[in-house]
Amino acid sequence: MKYRSQSLIALFLVILLAVPIISAATPDLLVSETERRPLAQFMDYSQYLGTHYGADLADYLAYLETCLLDQFPYRDRLRALNSIARYYGLGQRDVNLYYKSGGHLGKLDPLLQEKALERALTLFGKVSSETFDGQGKHLFALIPDKNVFMADEGAYPHYAYKEIYDLVASQLDEKTGLLGLERILSLDDYYRTDPHWNQTRLHKVAAYILDALGRPEPDSESYQEIEGLQDYLGTYAGQAALPVEPDRLTWLTSPILDRLALYDPVSGEKTGVYQTDKLQGMDPYDFFMGGAKPLLVIENDLAGDGRQLVVFRDSFGSSLIPLLAGSYQRVVVVDLRYITMEAARSLVSIDPSSDVLHLYSTSVLNSPGAFLG
Repeated sequence: MKYRSQSLIALFLVILLAVPIISAATPDLLVSETERRPLAQFMDYSQYLGTHYGADLADYLAYLETCLLDQFPYRDRLRALNSIARYYGLGQRDVNLYYKSGGHLGKLDPLLQEKALERALTLFGKVSSETFDGQGKHLFALIPDKNVFMADEGAYPHYAYKEIYDLVASQLDEKTGLLGLERILSLDDYYRTDPHWNQTRLHKVAAYILDALGRPEPDSESYQEIEGLQDYLGTYAGQAALPVEPDRLTWLTSPILDRLALYDPVSGEKTGVYQTDKLQGMDPYDFFMGGAKPLLVIENDLAGDGRQLVVFRDSFGSSLIPLLAGSYQRVVVVDLRYITMEAARSLVSIDPSSDVLHLYSTSVLNSPGAFLG
């Protein structure tokens, strides 16, 4: 018994000494590819004070703790073991708000943030009144997050989709129609490992929106499905660190989609709506229109009626907007999380008589401070 105790003490001391030695010998990682976020980089006290005005020793120690945790050796493997032990071994219902149900990963979002929603809708109304003359059609399409289809089945708390739908309806102006997309979607239309929806299942959504806008749908029979990544692990897979079957990241192509030209007025970059180089990046979902961008313009040289659509969107719009763009000659895409409307108008010309689409997920609308302005 004595030798066993001594062996355990010796093993503990070896581990205690090995961790800082390995940490010191291993270069700091810049990003966590599994969590899709930058990692804290070590700075000494003087460097920290030089970059954090007004900070003191307590702030530096808190930062140092974060840095050490971010750069801990074999961190991703230990995170996975910790999640598995807590979820399956201890029977926890979630791990850091992430949970698994029906083969899908979800993130708990139980409280409806009415003030955040009201501020967002006030901003949207202000932007519309200052930018458009009301001659075009105005539409608000409300995208349900995965919890709408997952939470009740697993008895997880979540606000009702109808509750947020009714709040949006109560604050929209008379000229803006409201589309609830819950009725035409199901859990199978979303990736298992990511919060976003699968583009190859969005024909019906595009047709529904275009019909409400009074625009003809592009020839959907010409769509071909392309399989790009067979083992796609989305954002939730890395953040939850729970075992889950990988998705397939697929997309649609057609003669119209292949001709669409995408322009980024901020960077000056010109590409197509699909960017294959992003498939090897930190977040392959950025394949769709380059990911999070404040302002984009899509030109369709196959359309000749001169109609313009302005879409205010979050990341869900990246995979859907290309399916709408074939029905317009020009689409201006604005993400008010990263740019103000005043700045957007200074970079691109916007026809006041454009059709307008607000395309937002419930999860973004329910996030306080999500939008600029």
